[in-house]
Amino acid sequence: MSKESEECVCAYCENSIETLCDGDLICRKHGLVAAGGKCRKFIYDPRKRKVRQRRPMPSDEN
Repeated sequence: MSKESEECVCAYCENSIETLCDGDLICRKHGLVAAGGKCRKFIYDPRKRKVRQRRPMPSDEN
């Protein structure tokens, strides 16, 4: 799978809203869907991306 196709999931779609249940979303187009689902109505929403924390750089202090 390419990185682009991995990003086209319902969890990052503008049409989806998170629910209290883990892994489920409410889609404006299709109703209740899984977070890993895909469809042709996908619109990327960068605000839904969860940024991973970078590891701190090791210091050169000896």
